Amino acid sequence: MTETSHTKTSPESTDSEPCPTPLDWQDVVRAFLEERREGEIPLGQSKLTATQIGQGPPLVLLPASGCSAKIYALLAWLLREERQLWILSEPEFERTPSAKKLIPETATSYCEAIRELFGGPVDVYAPTLSSQIALQMMIDGSDFLKNVVLQSAWAHRRLNWTETALAQAGLLLPFSIRRLPLWLSSQVANHRPWFPPYDETRFGFLLSETYRVSVRQNCRKLLAADRTNLSAEVSQVNNRVLLLRTEGDGASIDREEDRLEKNLPNCEVEWMHTSGHFPFLTHPHRLVKILRAFLERASEESHEQRR
Repeated sequence: MTETSHTKTSPESTDSEPCPTPLDWQDVVRAFLEERREGEIPLGQSKLTATQIGQGPPLVLLPASGCSAKIYALLAWLLREERQLWILSEPEFERTPSAKKLIPETATSYCEAIRELFGGPVDVYAPTLSSQIALQMMIDGSDFLKNVVLQSAWAHRRLNWTETALAQAGLLLPFSIRRLPLWLSSQVANHRPWFPPYDETRFGFLLSETYRVSVRQNCRKLLAADRTNLSAEVSQVNNRVLLLRTEGDGASIDREEDRLEKNLPNCEVEWMHTSGHFPFLTHPHRLVKILRAFLERASEESHEQRR
């Protein structure tokens, strides 16, 4: 039986040093696009694109809110000299899975991709919608995940009646999310407060990535999160997990993270204040510090256990 271990780190632990020099995101993105390597990986009934940059032990980044690999440019740039970053796209399936099967089949595709790329376990970062997929991968008993960071995570994202009806209606809409009424105002209200005030354009970078997302695709993922309930199975997870909670998660995600914190057998918790759902854009230096500390602790403990 796995011994339950919950460690909560002080929310001030990332703020004891002077603020680093802000990143000029335009230059970083240009350099990221010049240095990255990108290729398609066929996976039987699906395929996906892998974007790679950096050197060192691999760290796999699962997709963030349907955005392209560019959304991770600042994070990857800061880690590139110590980590080999692999950014995976969402799988493209030969036959689109139903909402009920989308998360299990996506988890299978990522396991196949990791097997193809590495053949062995790797560290994984999975934010928001990808967090449930990473949980599914761990529950399935995958031998290809080592240490896992779940950010703004849930085992079950319950939709109310109105949200369900809107998501089902959205499956019929063939255009991008920016054409939805009130989309821009909702982005400003939900995400703009967490971006640094000294750089107004960085929030524009987020909008330029998210507005391309298909309404149909986004609604299918929301319905999948509702119709996949992993709450009763998370106690089976043996991987070491960092649950990264961010200010701005909202009440529903907070409740789910409370349950994950209680039920994941080997879980650490870290808080990022004033960061929102996109800390790799709003505060990449702080996020790198948290990831580095967690992965270094995990590596040291792994070495100790093998002695």
